[in-house]
Amino acid sequence: MFRGDNPQSLSYEQQAKFIQDRITNVEKNFGELCVAFGDYTRKTARLRDMGDELVKVLKDYSNNELVNKSLSTGLENLSTTLTAIEEYRNCEVQRLEAKVIGELCQYETICKHAREELKHTMNVREKELARKKVLDKARERQPFNRQQVTYAETELLKASAEMSRTAKGLSEQTEFFERRKLQQLKSLLSDFVMIEMTFHAKAVELLTVAHQQINDINDKADLENFKRKLRSPEKQVNAGISARSSSLGSLMNPQSPTNDEDSMSLRKMRSPEKQSLNRSGSLAALMNHSSNKEEEDTSESEESDDQESSEETESR
Repeated sequence: MFRGDNPQSLSYEQQAKFIQDRITNVEKNFGELCVAFGDYTRKTARLRDMGDELVKVLKDYSNNELVNKSLSTGLENLSTTLTAIEEYRNCEVQRLEAKVIGELCQYETICKHAREELKHTMNVREKELARKKVLDKARERQPFNRQQVTYAETELLKASAEMSRTAKGLSEQTEFFERRKLQQLKSLLSDFVMIEMTFHAKAVELLTVAHQQINDINDKADLENFKRKLRSPEKQVNAGISARSSSLGSLMNPQSPTNDEDSMSLRKMRSPEKQSLNRSGSLAALMNHSSNKEEEDTSESEESDDQESSEETESR
């Protein structure tokens, strides 16, 4: 590259323009790829966040479901499986950011350095042209001034040697730039495909498990349980009302030492009456029981007397 003496090769300016166009093209295309992959990664991260929200809703539903036990268990298992899927999706996002977007973002700096190298080469080329003009003027104006002509020739030789070294370095740098661009683009595209394949393979595996977990939900058993609960809902309602009333009473009547003492004194004052009532009730029950026994005994004695009198009359 930059071999101007070869008539089949391009001129310096044309070669420089070609390299400049290649650098601009790579910078533009890699920038667009970086933006596109960045959008893709952000959408994937957004999908991961929405998946976490779905898992939260499923867990809340599972915890609040008290009648359909099989459904509650199935939702809990499904939320666990979906959580694992979102973990793999999070790994996918992290790998895309590191192996794809990170590599693409480096090309802004790489293209900048390549453009600086090209600019330096063109400055050296302009310096060589300037030295050649000085030599031509010296030969035209003072052809017999060998000292000045020799000095101009020496400066031109130095500029030409520097131009040769710079052009060779630029040629090597440009070739290295093109080779690295091709290899890295191929590598990062392969990494992208492998990252997606890995995630989707794990996702299919876990979604198969999730499908089985959904099939394990016994809707018939849950329906029978619902029917049983529907026939006797009073227990649940009474239990809920008693729990709410107790909690409401505890909130409305906070305990305090003075209230405890008053309540204890009231219990002591009321307890003798309750005990006397209990005792009187038990005595009344005993008395009723004894009177019933006496009545039964008298009735039995009367029946026995009647039987004896009847037997005596028959014997007579």
